[in-house]
Amino acid sequence: MTTRPTYLELADLLAVELKTAPAGTKVPSEHDLVAAHGVSRITARAALQELELRYLVRRVRGAGTFVRRRIDYVIDKNLPPSFSATVAAAGGAPGSRLLGVVRRAPDRGSTYEQEIADGGDIVEIHRVSLVDGVPANVATMRMSGKQLPDIEEHLDDDVSVHALLQEVYGITLRRWRHQVTLDVPDTTVASLLGDEAPRPCWYAESLNRIEGTTQLGEYASSWAHPQVIRKVFQIEEERQ
Repeated sequence: MTTRPTYLELADLLAVELKTAPAGTKVPSEHDLVAAHGVSRITARAALQELELRYLVRRVRGAGTFVRRRIDYVIDKNLPPSFSATVAAAGGAPGSRLLGVVRRAPDRGSTYEQEIADGGDIVEIHRVSLVDGVPANVATMRMSGKQLPDIEEHLDDDVSVHALLQEVYGITLRRWRHQVTLDVPDTTVASLLGDEAPRPCWYAESLNRIEGTTQLGEYASSWAHPQVIRKVFQIEEERQ
């Protein structure tokens, strides 16, 4: 019979102890684990790394290790494609940092951008979205510049773009297509998500239509950190 490694036994024990701890609770350090459990520093470090792999803790250089809280980010055709609304519905506190806004011509090779622009330009919004103050999602949103002539004046940190579309422009978006893969971002995205090096993340491409029409209103791409967000897809057919 194969003996289970000590670091996994310690990780299992810590996982049980941390199960009911509030998000943000500081986890015992490697030094504390060595003293409390009589293990080596290497074993203590490996146990904490294992908890991080299980998405149970978040390690912050220079600050320590903290209990991680993941939220269920529900993808459903009947729910609005709003990050803020989805996070709030899951019990989290949404937030965002605006990285920049660009107006440009639609990509000639993208039928989606051509349809969205409808003879005008594309307004491209770059932002980092937060859950409980933790970087969770890096997104690029592409919409019609013609329909949103002065959106730059309304955008700021912590402004829900989809709520803004409804309140200022009378535009409500509905999910049409949503494709997700597990992939590795570049170093810039990884840094924005708080990682020292690129780690696998949820990469999504979303196409959303304007409610009540077949017109494409948004083409978005995003990277979501799996240590913060658990993607949940709900598919339900109507009963005959």
